[in-house]
Amino acid sequence: MIKADLHVHSTISDGSFTVDEILPMAKEKGLTHIAFTEHDTTEGHEYAVRKAMEFGITAIPAIEISAMDYHTGVKAHILGYGYKKTYQIERYCIGILEMRNKNSLKQIEILKELGYQITPEELGRGSRCIYKQHIMAHLVKTGQVADMFGEFYQSTFKNGGACDFDITYMPVKVAVEIITEDGGTAVLAHPLQQDNLYLVEKLVPYGLKGIECNHPSTPENRKSEILDLCMKHKLIVTGGSDFHGKYAAVDTDMGEIYASVLENIH
Repeated sequence: MIKADLHVHSTISDGSFTVDEILPMAKEKGLTHIAFTEHDTTEGHEYAVRKAMEFGITAIPAIEISAMDYHTGVKAHILGYGYKKTYQIERYCIGILEMRNKNSLKQIEILKELGYQITPEELGRGSRCIYKQHIMAHLVKTGQVADMFGEFYQSTFKNGGACDFDITYMPVKVAVEIITEDGGTAVLAHPLQQDNLYLVEKLVPYGLKGIECNHPSTPENRKSEILDLCMKHKLIVTGGSDFHGKYAAVDTDMGEIYASVLENIH
């Protein structure tokens, strides 16, 4: 029996556990397939594929690309599965990582000006980019704020707070196109979380192949909308927990939500 969690994040992006820590957990939960969908990078996917084999698990090369529909100003995340190469994906995504890292460094400087004790070096990052989760985790760990996504986060990083500013994302159709060009399967991630299910009709002509239906943000009474669209456009249905470990805004465990269809993505 296939049991696949196709939306998992490790320390390579904004998860709290390493690939080496996650795979034994995945084995214990009975997962047969897993996808490390790191934000805007394919870093570590080859290692994950090799390491997963030691646990009898199939790791599908994957990525989660941050994008924007500039006609409406609505954000979208595009998952890419089973790509055969990474040239186009990395070519476009490296700029997003650089911008996000600069964004985070600017937020750190603002926090220092506000009296918080934090430096980039203290975050202990081993990858190319600092994410908001790393900043918040440090502040919580050092006792400077109470929790990850509570009042401080909402008033500082959201709702017009001192650190409420973002980067420029790639157009959503470009995200679909580069995944397709690199031989991958492009899937619209958690469409109800970002209120962008309308994008399906627009993105199918550019190569969209699936929709992430099973996700913590998708209520049972809305799944039929997604499934109807998948049937209409002959799209695959995927799913996953969106696992971030201790850095999760929603307490959903890995393997708690999984994909119902795996065809054509590995």
